[in-house]
Amino acid sequence: MKLSACARSLALPVIALLALNACGGAADNANSPVTPSATVSSAPASSSNQEFLSETETGVRTQDGYHLNKVTEGAPTVTLFTDLECPYCAKADPTYAQVAGELEGTMNVTVKHFPLPMHDNAVPAAQAVQAAELQGAHQKMADHIYKHQSEWKELTTSESLVEAFTGYAEELGLDQEQFGADLNRDDQFDLIQSEYEEGKTAGVTGTPQFVVDGQVVAGVESSTSVEAMVVAFKKAANL
Repeated sequence: MKLSACARSLALPVIALLALNACGGAADNANSPVTPSATVSSAPASSSNQEFLSETETGVRTQDGYHLNKVTEGAPTVTLFTDLECPYCAKADPTYAQVAGELEGTMNVTVKHFPLPMHDNAVPAAQAVQAAELQGAHQKMADHIYKHQSEWKELTTSESLVEAFTGYAEELGLDQEQFGADLNRDDQFDLIQSEYEEGKTAGVTGTPQFVVDGQVVAGVESSTSVEAMVVAFKKAANL
């Protein structure tokens, strides 16, 4: 499906579904995404590796991803690689947010996009979160999109996706005109694709998966408790 009005589709092969607590499959065997055909963009492209893209809410974006707790210089980082259309990511989201609070000052807790090819609307959803991030509302939009997965995951046209995500922007009090323009920004699409590649390099094979020091943390999944996540992440960081 080509979402010419909302998203450029990542050119990725189909990945098989994992059971029970994660979405995804053998991403390490996937071919590298190729640059899709360009779509109309109403904003100029800029580098996707800039240090800070948003500082207007608790989180900021650095090279380590979007931060869910206060940035602690020199501290190790745990990164959640997530797919906004994955039901297990929706389940893990509030737990991981609590983990961010528990680890503040000890570890940096971040999130990066890993849109799976098996989910047709994962990339547009990620673009909606990035458009919201540019207005300081990354986590608000991500939480809203997770909460309302059933409303948009089956949509099949770019128009219906734009309508759904713009409606969420309105509900969150964002500037709808700016949000609509930012949905199709090349720099934000490139950031999503770059984070997907980083996940593959780290060995991410599905979602949700968690990475510390470039290594996937084994045994942590959507049903893992806050306390168990904190212990696992500290252990992986040798804390």
